[in-house]
Amino acid sequence: MTRDVRDPYMDRKQLEQWLAEEASGHDEAADAAFAHLFAAVPRIEPKPAFVELAVTSALRWRTRRRRLIAVAWSTVVLLVTTGAFIAFYASPRLAAAAIKAVTFTSSHVIPWLVAYTKVAMEWWWTIGRVGTVIVSAVVTPERAVAIVGVELVGILALFALLRVAGAGRLGDAQV
Repeated sequence: MTRDVRDPYMDRKQLEQWLAEEASGHDEAADAAFAHLFAAVPRIEPKPAFVELAVTSALRWRTRRRRLIAVAWSTVVLLVTTGAFIAFYASPRLAAAAIKAVTFTSSHVIPWLVAYTKVAMEWWWTIGRVGTVIVSAVVTPERAVAIVGVELVGILALFALLRVAGAGRLGDAQV
């Protein structure tokens, strides 16, 4: 790592002393060398134009923030007042209109809902009857014996295939 110091206010010897103290692990001596090194660096004073601009910007921001808060509170008061006025004076008319709208909508929707529910239940019962017929046809004693026999033959064929595939050659299989 190259340590090139280009700051005209920093003394190279003091920098080397600080770095050496840091490398050796002497914390107190390193802190003292660091303080001595940077004590020579001059303080930077802001220009008066910068200070004036910063203060003016801060005051403008503060004024704008206060105006926004005042407008927000005014809006809240206006909305609450308007809502209270509407709730007090217009609620009988609005309530009657709302009740009429709900009654009209439900009178047109509920018959369709009942009709579709009836159709869905009829389909469900039909599917249940079909399933019952299929199960009763398959679960007769003759059919059950035939199904179990086919399953046993299939298991035997699978076992034989695994024995043949497990043997390295076809001639080594012992079934």
